[in-house]
Amino acid sequence: MDWTKISDDPNNEKARELIKEAILSRRKIINDCGMLDYVVTRIQGKKVLDVGMVAHSENRLSQSNWRHEIIRKNANYCLGIDILEKLVNQLKENDYNVQCVDATSDFDIGDKFDIVFLGDVIEHVDNPVKLLKFSKRHLTKDGVILASTPNPFSRKFIRQVRKNDTSIVNLDHIAWITPTMALEIGRRADLDLKHYFLIKKAPNDAISRLVKSFIRRFEPTELPYPDFLYEFK
Repeated sequence: MDWTKISDDPNNEKARELIKEAILSRRKIINDCGMLDYVVTRIQGKKVLDVGMVAHSENRLSQSNWRHEIIRKNANYCLGIDILEKLVNQLKENDYNVQCVDATSDFDIGDKFDIVFLGDVIEHVDNPVKLLKFSKRHLTKDGVILASTPNPFSRKFIRQVRKNDTSIVNLDHIAWITPTMALEIGRRADLDLKHYFLIKKAPNDAISRLVKSFIRRFEPTELPYPDFLYEFK
């Protein structure tokens, strides 16, 4: 969806209305599993490039919910990349298939993947367009990019604002990536935003599910979901 073909004014009402239609047509809601559970269903039997797999710090590597460990166990093949050279080398010594690579660079790994997974990476990088171009360069013909990122308008962040009188988030974040921004970043990287997912596991007990279902009738659709998962192709 290229809004510039409609107008050179990013606030043009016709362009904004068409972008709204494009965004809402791409929205998919999943209420029966968690974000990582859904990602696992997408990577089963696939060749996966896991970008930013260290997830910031060494203590993550020993946690049971370390995403890279879960992804590499469920993918048919997985290569992890990160810019944290010391930790990448440490993982190599423990027989992990990893490389120290800047995913916003022009570097070519020399391989193609069915899925490039950007797990909470896009909000950290200086140039998200270069990140998507790097990812696109490493896709197979039918491959897709899956990029998760926080939803800044979720209840989680509203609670933070109420508590702190401002929003104090991960100190390494430099951007929020909302659906319209994802559409624009994709356009600049010559990629199509195929879908964006709102994913949240429903409560186990029936009463809580009923209450939450009732509340959702009176609030914006995206409010309960802490993250977005964007699918680019």
